[in-house]
Amino acid sequence: MSNDIGYFENKTHPKDFTLKRTIQAPRKLVFECLTTPEHLVCFWAPKPLTTHDCKVDLRPGGKWTYTFRSPEGQEYRAQHVYREIESFQKLIMDGSGLGLDDKALFTIRQTILLQDKGLVTELKIDIKVLEVHPGSEPYLEGAYQGFNMTLDNFQAYLVSRFSTS
Repeated sequence: MSNDIGYFENKTHPKDFTLKRTIQAPRKLVFECLTTPEHLVCFWAPKPLTTHDCKVDLRPGGKWTYTFRSPEGQEYRAQHVYREIESFQKLIMDGSGLGLDDKALFTIRQTILLQDKGLVTELKIDIKVLEVHPGSEPYLEGAYQGFNMTLDNFQAYLVSRFSTS
């Protein structure tokens, strides 16, 4: 577990990571699913959590907000601010898990790159920890596993919803 507290925009944090996936869907559909609340609520959470109250204002400076809910009813709110959007290619956003006082427990920069490979899309997501406050440890500790589980959900969602076979 990392007890690093502070600002890390210009230095490495132990919880920075990159994930890559080959998604069995065209890039336009992948982008649409990653930016539309109706799709995001179907997959954007590590199991057994579910996503609720999802709102997307897809523009630089716009916000994406949602709430994770556990089977026991515990809720975890998140807020992202879009920094850069290149339709069907790139999303850069700064995301924060919010505490009960609505203050950020941590802030991460998510850079999502989508490379068109015809009927499949190469997805790369870079997670860069920018800011860490007390109370963030359990969230950052589980981030790598959580993002992997979410991408597994995403792939399963695309196959179940859009597969032609």
